[in-house]
Amino acid sequence: MPVRDVLGPDWPRYRTAREPLVRARLLGSRLLLRHAVAVVAGAEPGQVAVGRDGYGRPVLHRPAGLDVGISHTAGMLVVGVARGRRIGVDVEAADRSLLAPGLAEKFCHPDELAELRGLPPAERNLRLVRLWTLKEAYSKALGVGLALDFSRLRPCPEPRGEGWRLGRTAQGWSLHCTDVGGFLVAAALGPMDG
Repeated sequence: MPVRDVLGPDWPRYRTAREPLVRARLLGSRLLLRHAVAVVAGAEPGQVAVGRDGYGRPVLHRPAGLDVGISHTAGMLVVGVARGRRIGVDVEAADRSLLAPGLAEKFCHPDELAELRGLPPAERNLRLVRLWTLKEAYSKALGVGLALDFSRLRPCPEPRGEGWRLGRTAQGWSLHCTDVGGFLVAAALGPMDG
């Protein structure tokens, strides 16, 4: 499959990227996306048609009934595919520093800030990265990205330890976050289409 076809709407971005690493990451992410969708759909990668919505969120034109999410950071690329529901994914290095003054106040719920104050710095930072990835995965699933006011979201661990929940504001949503080789990978799954 020609590179231009693999990239679809990302072709202009690929052509104008000056850094070889940026180009390689863009191409690799779109190849992984096509192959992941093909595996889930029982199709060939060439049968997968990907576009973007008005906010830049990847949208599948073909095959129908699936939703996708994609995220990357230096050293890790994540693709999520869901059938019959929205999905958003995010990945960050677990040791990424989010302890800059005032940063937590911009994206944490007041109750989260109170909990964070009681943690030692290393635990506080890891908790901040976990909260960030969960909230960003949710906002990506909604298709609004950073336009969402993260300080109004409060992911809470499920009582049985089976992921996270967002309360009444996001009923039916399921959030999960796991450590994969020093990276925190989060996924937000919307309610089943009905």
